[in-house]
Amino acid sequence: MNTAGSRPGFATGAGQVWVLLWKDLMIDLRRKENLVAMFLFALLTLLIFNFAVGESEVSRYRITPKVRKALEAEGVSQADLTRLDRLVGRTFSSRDALLKSLDRLDGLAPESRAPILTHSGRGFLQESAAGLLWVTVLLAGVLGLSKSFALESDQGCMEGLLLTPVNRGVLYIGKMLGNTLFLGMIQAGLLPLFSLMFGIGMEGVWLPLAGVMAGGTLGFTALGTLLGGITATLRGHEVLLPILLFPLLVPLLVVVVHLTGVVFDGASLAEQGGWLRMMMAFDVIYLTVSFLVFEYVLES
Repeated sequence: MNTAGSRPGFATGAGQVWVLLWKDLMIDLRRKENLVAMFLFALLTLLIFNFAVGESEVSRYRITPKVRKALEAEGVSQADLTRLDRLVGRTFSSRDALLKSLDRLDGLAPESRAPILTHSGRGFLQESAAGLLWVTVLLAGVLGLSKSFALESDQGCMEGLLLTPVNRGVLYIGKMLGNTLFLGMIQAGLLPLFSLMFGIGMEGVWLPLAGVMAGGTLGFTALGTLLGGITATLRGHEVLLPILLFPLLVPLLVVVVHLTGVVFDGASLAEQGGWLRMMMAFDVIYLTVSFLVFEYVLES
């Protein structure tokens, strides 16, 4: 009897990945440990950031596409908005610096200055929102990664998986997609709360923000799954994992924080081609290297 022929879905790589992904998903939904722990930890981190920072005075001024839309909605004339376009994307260290630049805009109506100052003011929360969001996501993600191999390691299930006729790369892809799915679910529940706590308007930015979050999450879980497998059987793996992971993630983190800030400012990602290519390049590098070396990680 041809076993492979009787189960064609499992005989394919995609079918094997789906079985592994479904296994992790069902186990976690029944135990309700990983997702609940990650979400509560992320929520607590946001609360700590919110209360620690609080409402701060305006420290800088920045003219962004979102500011321009707010001014247009408030009734600022199209002529003044056209003049203001020269300053879009610029950051001013003080109120006086912005006023001096407005003085250089010939013909700007005096009544337009007050709304420009009001809408362009940025406190610490607005300036650091993108970074605080990714710090929260990464900390919650590390907690999930440390648990992703815990069940297999503690109960000897990994040996059983290694005895199955499944390519070791397939095991990696299944585990990595599971980690990506779990972290994506946490982000879906976290972003509305983040918007509410930090006062970051999300109107019209959900789609580009989802793309940036997906790109950053994929790179994080691609590398994190590999390092999670390396440290799973080591003593103190909860400490070793972030020590190994965070330094390697710095280049990708810089890129995704920048792109997230661009999205929060209401700017178009189409103008960030270089940054987008860097994000995709890091994702491909992390994913390819991890896929190729994961077999040796399991054998060791």
